[in-house]
Amino acid sequence: MNNKNNHIEENISISYIIDGIKDWFSFIISRARVIILGTLIIMTLVFSYNYITSPVHYARTTFVLDNDSSSGSMGDLSSLASLAGINASSFIDASSLFQIDNIQELYRSSSMLKNTLLSTTLINNQEVLIIERFAEAEKLINKWEKLGISIKDFKNINLTRQQDSLIKESIKLIKKEYLLVDKPSRKTTILEIGFNHKDELLAKAFNENLVSIVNQFYFDTKTLKTGSNLEILKKQSDSVKNVLDESILFLAEKDQNIPNLNALDKVSMVPYQKAMIDVQANSAIYGEIVKQLELAKVTHRNNMPLIQIIDKPILPLENSRWKFLKTFILSFIIGISSIVIGLSFKRIINSV
Repeated sequence: MNNKNNHIEENISISYIIDGIKDWFSFIISRARVIILGTLIIMTLVFSYNYITSPVHYARTTFVLDNDSSSGSMGDLSSLASLAGINASSFIDASSLFQIDNIQELYRSSSMLKNTLLSTTLINNQEVLIIERFAEAEKLINKWEKLGISIKDFKNINLTRQQDSLIKESIKLIKKEYLLVDKPSRKTTILEIGFNHKDELLAKAFNENLVSIVNQFYFDTKTLKTGSNLEILKKQSDSVKNVLDESILFLAEKDQNIPNLNALDKVSMVPYQKAMIDVQANSAIYGEIVKQLELAKVTHRNNMPLIQIIDKPILPLENSRWKFLKTFILSFIIGISSIVIGLSFKRIINSV
């Protein structure tokens, strides 16, 4: 008896749900005109917003960072680790990661962003400051002029305290809203630098200048010590070469002064022999310095980090504006869903 009652209750519940769905479909069909009209209105609004408002442009530069000196310096450690039964690849990966972390922080540093803002770029065949274009795009020029700061004043080498303050505010805004520094994969040494802005030319110029300034700074820093040693050895080599040339010339002069040498006149041979010793000593010194110079060149080359650009921003930049087909499909889905949900919600309220 109980089984029959349960079966009847289940049939009643299922039939009740089916009837409710049928009623809901009938209600929706009866409001077809309202749904179509509302969907068209929402689609129009979405299309208008998508094509009237300025899109955000994405300037992206990706490059691979490799440093031969890191692998060379890890050679001895790798040999020792292999003898101890340790996998040295973990040390090498950690070293590469450390370099990537370093350059990532450089891209986020205030000094590099400040140098980028104060750098110049060609926009519409005119050389302008990046900060000038940025202030114009952010509508900051009038605000700064009320503070007594003209945008042209940033061309001066010595900035005032108030100008530094405005640059700091701009850097905070850039870090918060526009700058992207990312490492797409932890297993690679590829770095992605991005700048997003509604001003397409500003986004491209800022991205390119930032990448150029930071990479050059990183390159100069990594090769500073070996470059200094190389310059010192070059100067020493030139100096010793001049001394060697002078000693050779002096030897030739002494040789000319004794054309008919008497084998028994030993004293007259002393200046010539001294000059010969100087030439031999200077030749040995010069040969050693040249050897050290060549080694320094090799070390300097090995210490140079390889920064190879993979992709760089090219006009027109990718932006946040949807394509026509995507806009049509999404606006239709948003429109019809919003109207149907709204009518259904209103119907539920009225029934309650």
